[in-house]
Amino acid sequence: MPYTIIIPIHNEETNIPTLLEGMELYAKNHEILIIDDGSTDGSAQLLIDWSFINLIKLENNLGKGIAIRTGIENAKYNKIVITDGDLELDPKEINQLMILDKMTGIKCVFGSRYEDINPFESLWEFGNFFFTGLFNTVQGSNLSDALCCGKAFFKNDIDLDTLRSTGFDIDVELAATLLKKISAISIIP
Repeated sequence: MPYTIIIPIHNEETNIPTLLEGMELYAKNHEILIIDDGSTDGSAQLLIDWSFINLIKLENNLGKGIAIRTGIENAKYNKIVITDGDLELDPKEINQLMILDKMTGIKCVFGSRYEDINPFESLWEFGNFFFTGLFNTVQGSNLSDALCCGKAFFKNDIDLDTLRSTGFDIDVELAATLLKKISAISIIP
């Protein structure tokens, strides 16, 4: 069953060639939906000529949350993968998130950048570690990286009308929303 791969971008001109190379691997069997969040650096121009890309261009920079919500709303398929255009995750490894299966009970998968990392190596890692711990305490979950951009879930497990985030807080809102609908989120390092 095909997936819609949603990729929000904002001024990612230098990453576009690598992103496109990685997405070509998935283009035959999946929808590649890139949401350009008001880029001013020529990102959209680099994407326009690629026939395997479905591009939605937002006129202004409305935020990552709006871009992802736009992607979910316009997704052709029920199985969705989200990854950022900044190459935080290697595009060639997105297939590791594509393990959704209602028969086995895997209804949601989150990537994790911090499975084997010391959270005290940098302020950013400590902040993410602390925030993820707080999120897990409130939600009763076991995420290791609540802010990771790599996610896979079923579109019909998200009620778009309840999503309000406009910025990077969309990552947390998606996790909380999904945990209300499903029993657990699988973690892929």
